[in-house]
Amino acid sequence: MGTITIAELSRKLVRPRFLIPALLASVLLLFTRTHLQTGFPIDLKDDSALHEFEFYNKARRYFDGSSAISKKLLSSEQVYQKQIYKRTQYIRKNNYNTGAWLPKAKEMMPLWWYFQPSFNCPHEVERVGRLNDGGKWMCGMTVLESMKKEDKCVIYSLGVFDDSSWEKEMIDRTNCQVFAFDASVDKIAGDAADDPNIHFFKYFIGGKDTVDKDGTVWKTLKTIMKENGHDWIDVLKIDIEGNEFDALNAMMDQFDVLPFSQMQIEIHLYDPMEKRKYFMKFVKFWERLEGHHLRPFWSELNTIVADLGNCLSLSEYSFINIADRHRLLVDA
Repeated sequence: MGTITIAELSRKLVRPRFLIPALLASVLLLFTRTHLQTGFPIDLKDDSALHEFEFYNKARRYFDGSSAISKKLLSSEQVYQKQIYKRTQYIRKNNYNTGAWLPKAKEMMPLWWYFQPSFNCPHEVERVGRLNDGGKWMCGMTVLESMKKEDKCVIYSLGVFDDSSWEKEMIDRTNCQVFAFDASVDKIAGDAADDPNIHFFKYFIGGKDTVDKDGTVWKTLKTIMKENGHDWIDVLKIDIEGNEFDALNAMMDQFDVLPFSQMQIEIHLYDPMEKRKYFMKFVKFWERLEGHHLRPFWSELNTIVADLGNCLSLSEYSFINIADRHRLLVDA
């Protein structure tokens, strides 16, 4: 058998019977490497998701353990950081390098269990509003009730529709002024209808200031706070049917420290969360909330939906903001 030159070998390799299999093999290798590294079309090598926070991370500068409340916060943060570590390790172990976010059958669990409300409110926790859908779990109602009119307590309610039981109870039990925003209704209905302590605005809160073709007005939280002359919100309630993601991302873009003490929110996961890319998209969103000092202290799965197929797609969460020196974080 005679020898073959490099040039002759090159000409043989570019023939279709050699070239096509080689190209297919290269594409398969590239896909396999990308698939095994990420499992979905988002590059996570920059640690933008599944980030393991350093113990106490950014929060320690806000409480040093010198007071009773501060000691409680430090203890809660220690517990919460352990939960963050456990969550990130669990995701990596079970589905970080696979094509589907759901783990093996014996490890399967509801999505919400990845995001446990493991932080403790340093005060009492109480459910306010009606017992049915619409009630919210509050941290430190006694703190809010102790505030006088001159303290200028402010409550924002994003989304009210036809139920204002929570808003009415907050008005009756505190000296807070309640500001409600909802473009889907013309006025407040239900328990707080015609109450002079609730101020209603017919527009939605979202990710930018804009007006839809049908005339619907959207504004960011920063804009409405400026318009109303507020620099801090004592309670922020959000129930805006899936628009919470745009609204909160805009808040985190516009504020280094989010301007509210606590947040009660219903999260609507309408995306097909069984797909890994949507699950990881939510993980990144949740970690961004944590990076902005929000800690969940309560959750409540909302199964009161018309479509039983979506009965696990809605969940209520209550967060406390552990940044700044607001009233929930200082001793009375």
